[in-house]
Amino acid sequence: MPRGSGEVLATVNGSPITRQDVRYWIKGTKRFKSDVEPGPAKIKQALEDIILQELTYQKAMELGLDNDPVYQEQLLHLQAQLTEFKRKKLSEVFYRQEVNLKVEVTDAEALAYATDNASRLQTEVNIWQILSRDEKEIQQVLADLNQGESFEAVAAKRFPTLPESLRNPWELDYLNWEQIPEDWWDTLNNLDIGETSGIVHSSSRRFRVIKLVDKRDYADYSFESIKPKIRAILKRDKVKKLRASTIRALRDSASIVYSTP
Repeated sequence: MPRGSGEVLATVNGSPITRQDVRYWIKGTKRFKSDVEPGPAKIKQALEDIILQELTYQKAMELGLDNDPVYQEQLLHLQAQLTEFKRKKLSEVFYRQEVNLKVEVTDAEALAYATDNASRLQTEVNIWQILSRDEKEIQQVLADLNQGESFEAVAAKRFPTLPESLRNPWELDYLNWEQIPEDWWDTLNNLDIGETSGIVHSSSRRFRVIKLVDKRDYADYSFESIKPKIRAILKRDKVKKLRASTIRALRDSASIVYSTP
C-alpha cells in the first residue's frame, strides 16, 4: 500500500478516512499475511467496511450512546495507553536530543582520566571469589573464614562433586580493568595481596567474598587502545549528571499540584 499513510481516501460527513486507517483495518482483521501487500480489491473492501463503521459510529454519537459505561471504561483504558506511548516516546526523543547528543568528551579529558586512574588501568589482578544469591549463605561463608578456615576450603564446600580435571570455579585468574565490575573496585582498592574482603553487595542482588591473590602489570595496556572505552565511561557519567540537572530544572520550572495523597 504505497504513498503517504496520512493520505485521505474518503470522507464521511466530513470525517476523513486515511490510508493508515485502511492499513490498520486490514492488519487488525488478519485477512492477509503481514509481509504481503494487500491488493486493490482488499483495499477497496476495507475502505467500504470502514465507511459503514464510521456511519454507525456517527449515528451512535448522535444518539448519545457514547455514554455507555462499558464503552467509556474501554475508551479510558485505550486513551491511557496512547498517553503513555506519547510520553514515553517523546521523552526518549527529548533525552536523546537535549542530553545525549549535547554531551561530548575530548581526548584531553580521556587522557586526564587515564592519568588519574593509571594504577587501575595498568594493572591486572588475580582474584578468587565465593559467590551466592543467598545473603545468609554468604554470611556463613564469612563466618567460616573469620574462624580461620582457608578460602579454598570454604569455597570447595560449595562444590563437593567437582571433577579434579576442572579448574576451581572460584579462581577467576588475572583480570584487567575492563573485566572487573565497577562495584568491586572500592573493595579491591582497600585489599592487600593475600587479603580477603567482607561481603561485597552487587546491584543484581548477588553477594560475594573476594580474595586478592596477586597483582601484575597489564602487558597489553595502551592509552590509544582503551581511549574509546574511557570516552564511553566519561560520556555515561556526563549524561547521568546532565540528565539529573535537566530533570531538576524541569521540576523547578513546573507547577505540580497533587490532588490525592
